Amino acid sequence: MTTRERTRARTTHRAGRRAAGAAAGVLAAGLVVVGALAASAHDRLVGSDPESGAVLEAVPAEAVLTFSSEVQELGTVLELQAADGSSIAGETAVSGRDVSVPLPSDLPSGEYAVVYRVTSSDGHPISGEIPFSLEVAAPATPAPSASASPSPSPAASPTATPGESAGAGAGTTSSPTTSAGAADDAEATSAESGDDVPWAPVVVVLVVVVLGGLAAAVLGRRRGPRTR
Repeated sequence: MTTRERTRARTTHRAGRRAAGAAAGVLAAGLVVVGALAASAHDRLVGSDPESGAVLEAVPAEAVLTFSSEVQELGTVLELQAADGSSIAGETAVSGRDVSVPLPSDLPSGEYAVVYRVTSSDGHPISGEIPFSLEVAAPATPAPSASASPSPSPAASPTATPGESAGAGAGTTSSPTTSAGAADDAEATSAESGDDVPWAPVVVVLVVVVLGGLAAAVLGRRRGPRTR
């Protein structure tokens, strides 16, 4: 083989290698483009309420996630998770590109996350989470009302008895109780005075009088005329 032929062979070989390298580069670029197109075909999250990392001062009525295309209801689930990993169940609703779940109105302050598992329009599942925080103000505790001090009850004025009223009208201080007590004392005194009467001499005098009357009657019968 002459020198010219050898030079041509070398040139041809180099050209072939360059062509092969260019073809490999084009193929790799094509694969990248195809992969990018395939990835862009899947649904993706484009918005959320609450937003990721938001700090809320009030509990929203629901959490809403918006995707790039309509999602399928089958296999689509939203859950609210607390910081300890516990799930707060809610019914997931799908409306076109929006997926929502209601939130309890009595959620306490703390860290939460909306965890989603969504079936895209082409059947590809996608998942993720939206973290947010709640800083709900504690309800104000009503101040205890001052207890009303009991008003002093008026001192009961003595009720005047009928005797006292009459005595007040007549300018005297006597009362029925005093009069009744005096009457009882008088009766007791009369009873005591009756008990002190000497009954024995009176009985003796009465017996003598009766016996004398009987004796006089007997004597009168004996002295009467016996003849007609």
